[in-house]
Amino acid sequence: MPKIFKKKQKESEFLVLEIGLERINCAIFRDEGSQIKLVGVGRKKFSSNDEIFNSCIEALDSLAAIVSDFPREGILGIAGGSLETITTIARFDREKPKREIDVGETQAVLKQVVESIEKPDKKIFFTSIANAKIDGVRVTNPIGLKGKKVELSCFVALKSIKEIELLEKIADEIDLKLERVVPTAFSVAKILEHKNLKDALLLRAAAEKSELTILEDGNVSEVLPVNLGLAEENLLPLVWESALKEAKKETLPDLVWIFGDHDSVNLEKLKELLSSYDWAAGLKFPVNPKIEIAEAVHNFSPSDIGLYALGQEGVDI
Repeated sequence: MPKIFKKKQKESEFLVLEIGLERINCAIFRDEGSQIKLVGVGRKKFSSNDEIFNSCIEALDSLAAIVSDFPREGILGIAGGSLETITTIARFDREKPKREIDVGETQAVLKQVVESIEKPDKKIFFTSIANAKIDGVRVTNPIGLKGKKVELSCFVALKSIKEIELLEKIADEIDLKLERVVPTAFSVAKILEHKNLKDALLLRAAAEKSELTILEDGNVSEVLPVNLGLAEENLLPLVWESALKEAKKETLPDLVWIFGDHDSVNLEKLKELLSSYDWAAGLKFPVNPKIEIAEAVHNFSPSDIGLYALGQEGVDI
């Protein structure tokens, strides 16, 4: 956003900028306590990474045309590109099992996991404790609990150094304090917790690209960007097979949940393709997942599910 735009700090408002597969979404949300309200939105499609910077500026220009003041703080969501995710299970015995687990303890474990990852061409931009087991009992949040034998599922997201530099350039240009940079897929999975999903495949679809998010036992295990979309529908089954070929039989998806990257994505056509695909033959396992199209959430269309999910992330900033 050119710095001539007015910027005004409003404690209840924050900016969400999402770099999708083929579209930039930027929006201002207002936190109204019980829910978030969309104040305004700007969009711009792009067809290559070289267009992302200018497309972000154009999307923000569109937003500036309807909203005069911009918040100083925001959330950046990322899909596709060079995104790579790693989930590592850290297992250890605690020296003081009767002491409550605190944030410092989990962060120390997460730091060790991060330091063990060697990816010279990529940079870590997001880490999280996805879930935990304490003395064999699975818990969503280990903070405040006691126990001796602990397993922490550590989720790490990386991007190429070049793409990280681009994100930093965008943040500098729009003069925005980024409180959080998040893989959009991780945020989408969080808003689906009410569905009590166990093993599922979330599929974000565009014309030339796709992004698959694998949920195992209700948690994100991997996010896979793919340079194939509905324009090459005959090749899509190869993508699904590749994404799940390493999966254990007991964690194969019982649900495929699909949403669009933008409004022009034909989700009904994609559902038909998924429903007619012989999963058992392709994966060599007896599996027949339910295919479900994302429903609108609080007036957000299926192509804005990512934007809505990132808006929920902003409530805590």
